[in-house]
Amino acid sequence: MAKRRSRKLRRQTTRLAMIIMVLLVLIIGLAVYQLVSGGRGKGSVITVMLDNAHGGDNSGYQGIISEDEYNEHVIDELQVLLENDDRFRVMRTHEDGQAMAVSTRVEVIDEAEPDIVLSVRCHNGDSPNFTTMLVFANPPASKYHEDSEALATTITEVYTDAGYAPQCGYYYYHPIKTGYYQEHLVPIDDKTDYEEESWDLMNAKAPVVIVSQINVNNEEEAAAWGTEEGWKKAADLYYRALVNCYKAD
Repeated sequence: MAKRRSRKLRRQTTRLAMIIMVLLVLIIGLAVYQLVSGGRGKGSVITVMLDNAHGGDNSGYQGIISEDEYNEHVIDELQVLLENDDRFRVMRTHEDGQAMAVSTRVEVIDEAEPDIVLSVRCHNGDSPNFTTMLVFANPPASKYHEDSEALATTITEVYTDAGYAPQCGYYYYHPIKTGYYQEHLVPIDDKTDYEEESWDLMNAKAPVVIVSQINVNNEEEAAAWGTEEGWKKAADLYYRALVNCYKAD
């Protein structure tokens, strides 16, 4: 009788030990997942840092519209959309009308550790007829490439669905001689490690997407985007892209 009770006790102890081991494995697995994913599973709040490529004394390209002012308007509208959506947390690298060097903006990003950085800028192109919207992701060699590419391609898709024709890819440059450099733009599906420099903002310790949206010297684009209606339209498309990218539904 005592032996049967002893065997029963051992079996119960063994089952309890197995249950404890299974629970420990599950707890450790969940902890590892949280560490690897940054705790950003479905339903998590996504921190978006918005960046104006210019501001203050550094006003950027000037033409029919002013680059820094256009960027500010779009970012202001996008910030409102994000702040009204509790699935997102929004931050800025710097406030409207403030000049800030790229190196300082990188420091701000590194300290904040956002999930994604969206930087808005303009271009003046080779001529007023250059109207291509350019969307740049972290180069494939970057540890932040995957998340950056995901948003860059989603922005491209959203704008394409809205009737526009953005190009998505990577920006590189290499020096030619003192004070001169050659730009090197490649499509998003080119995963070659060119071992060349990219945007300085891409040195931040976070995924970065840089959008060069409109030509400040093009009358048609200025009329379409350089108004309150245009700012709101651009912001809404960026917002849709962020929602789609992070499946915040």
